[in-house]
Amino acid sequence: MGQMGQLGWVGKDSRRRARGFSLWTLLVVIVFVIGVALPALRAIPSLTEYFSVKRAASYAKQRATNKREVVEYFDKQATIDRIAAVKGEDLQIRENENGTIQSVDFAYRTEVPVYGPLSLLITYSGTQH
Repeated sequence: MGQMGQLGWVGKDSRRRARGFSLWTLLVVIVFVIGVALPALRAIPSLTEYFSVKRAASYAKQRATNKREVVEYFDKQATIDRIAAVKGEDLQIRENENGTIQSVDFAYRTEVPVYGPLSLLITYSGTQH
């Protein structure tokens, strides 16, 4: 058994390690969270542009009756949404034998700088049926 000391019981129980996070563990967790969060935060603008491209391609497909109109409608919507990654001429437009627009496809890459020479290369693609 232990003995009673000035601060309480002294003995086998006093040699137990303290439970919880150490300062080093906390530091490692913070570095890990920053390492994951920083690229994610930097990629948000390119992700919102991707959704704008999808919306513009869908709008152009719904309104247009031929390939030329798809390009025009997309370019007008791209100007409104400030889309810089894709232009109307970059779209792949498929028509059926009647000349009706069947689908509008797009694909592009964007480079997102993370820190110094480190960057992410993200490939986006989509099809609007």
